[in-house]
Amino acid sequence: MNVNFIETKNKELKREYTDSILKTISAFANYEGGQIFIGIDDKNKELVDVVDYAKLKLKIENKINDSITPRPRYEINALSYGEKTILEILVYPGPNKPYMYKGVAYQRSDTSTIPVDQTSLVELSLKGKNISYDQLETNEEELQFTVLDKKLNEVRTVSNFNKDILITLGLFTNDKYNIAASLLADKNNFKTLGIDIVRFGQTISEFIDRKTIVGESILLQYDGAIEMFAKHYPDIEIVTGMKRIKKQPVPYEAYREAIANAIAHRNYLIPSNIQIKMYNNRIEVISPGGLPNGLTKENYLKDNLSVPRNTIISQILHILGIIEKFGTGIRRINEAYFGYDKKPSFVIKDNFIKVILPNILFNDEDKNEEARILNLIDIKTEITRQDVENLLSVNKAKAVELLNKLKEDCLIESIGTGKNVVYQKK
Repeated sequence: MNVNFIETKNKELKREYTDSILKTISAFANYEGGQIFIGIDDKNKELVDVVDYAKLKLKIENKINDSITPRPRYEINALSYGEKTILEILVYPGPNKPYMYKGVAYQRSDTSTIPVDQTSLVELSLKGKNISYDQLETNEEELQFTVLDKKLNEVRTVSNFNKDILITLGLFTNDKYNIAASLLADKNNFKTLGIDIVRFGQTISEFIDRKTIVGESILLQYDGAIEMFAKHYPDIEIVTGMKRIKKQPVPYEAYREAIANAIAHRNYLIPSNIQIKMYNNRIEVISPGGLPNGLTKENYLKDNLSVPRNTIISQILHILGIIEKFGTGIRRINEAYFGYDKKPSFVIKDNFIKVILPNILFNDEDKNEEARILNLIDIKTEITRQDVENLLSVNKAKAVELLNKLKEDCLIESIGTGKNVVYQKK
């Protein structure tokens, strides 16, 4: 008898019980929860009757209670399929993270269970305490906030910027400056939590301009990113009929929103700068850290849910008008491209998020066909054969020929088979 069960990030199939299941229980409790089914062959999906399932259920309960700390929330249910019985272990996301099996916390990576890294372990610990990293106190005693004072006075009059204002903004924890305060101060000791902006020329080996801001307020990082944009992507006058119309190569609002999101929601536990890569045909904004716990890729892209990773920083940027409204960033980026053929792309990985903003005025029709395909991949990250046909107005045979040539030259690679095949840069 076959069953319609497929292994996913939140579902694991096991033919029989082994202690490795306890690692998966740890992973499910640490994150979104999940199900483990015992009595299903994960290769052919056939049911394997669990003999004496009541005894096995008691054994698993004892194993979980004795070896996972703190004790996770779970249920074990016997499910009948005809004459066969399997066990379901239903694990709920727990409030007291991290949940550790033999002193190690685990997470899911696709359908595998792996130990969490040190950064993720700290995040889990903070989640268990219901605080964000920027709320942690520091040993800083002398911090200056002239930049924050100026920014705040631009949106509301503050006649006496003092400690009471800082307390109101949430920049003290247990009467000590916190991480948010250090990041917003004029100067700080964080030499790897800055922003690195590069304007490339015709190739990535040609640097036209570069600005790196570290050890300074994240507000200065924001200002520096805006200044570089104004310098290298000024409005261009386009003649339309009898009129001259100014157009932005990259919509300013999309860029501004991408920078604000990167600063507000990056993972400050990762010692890496935000990267802004400026090219002729696009801008890439790369933010360290993947999505925060509790936020799925679908929620992120559709703006259905807002989960601020840095509570205080997000709130202050909102007060300053840098973040317009929680949970609307991606929508605002997309709306900035309304009416244009070229659209922004979003690459979401476990350790970074990349926003790609295409230059709507970029024209490569004078380039050869291979170069135009590569430019398209730069913007979309992955393309189909149909994309090539539409771009170059060629037939299927020609598109396949061009893609195969780029593959032979080791410039691109194909992923998938048949109608689902896509192409991306190597």
